[in-house]
Amino acid sequence: MGIDGENGMSTIMEQLKSDHINISRLLVTLEEQMDVVHDERNADFELVHDILVYMTHYPDHTHHTIEDLVFQKLSNYDSTARSVVSQLGREHAGLAKKGLRFLEMLRHVVDGALVERDVLENTGRDYIEFLRSHMAIEESDAFPRAERALSDEDWEDVASSIEARIDPV
Repeated sequence: MGIDGENGMSTIMEQLKSDHINISRLLVTLEEQMDVVHDERNADFELVHDILVYMTHYPDHTHHTIEDLVFQKLSNYDSTARSVVSQLGREHAGLAKKGLRFLEMLRHVVDGALVERDVLENTGRDYIEFLRSHMAIEESDAFPRAERALSDEDWEDVASSIEARIDPV
């Protein structure tokens, strides 16, 4: 990535926070579409499908990998953060599973298969709420701790460990 020191922290944390803003916007759209499903109107399932394709690719494979690198460094310095770091790691795995489950349902819907509306809606809302709760913990606890605890060298290590991937949103 070619970043170092304070700029490294700023660049990495700005990217993670920017990703959260983008993800939050997509969650609003997903929630609106789940409202349409609830009201038994015709949701834009292709849009919902496309959002889940994105969510199961960029955040699950790139964004969470970067967070995991930052959080691992954090747990090396802050023993009190180990519990939340462990929780967030488990949640990353859980989010991936929930996302793939929701995506699979959406693939069936887009392909014309019948899926019970309440099952689809509940799966979607569970995913949305789980992800919002997860990001809230990161933003209120893990991110501020990492910004305080990690050294310039740590940020350089994280930067050199991540591939330069551009968020497609």
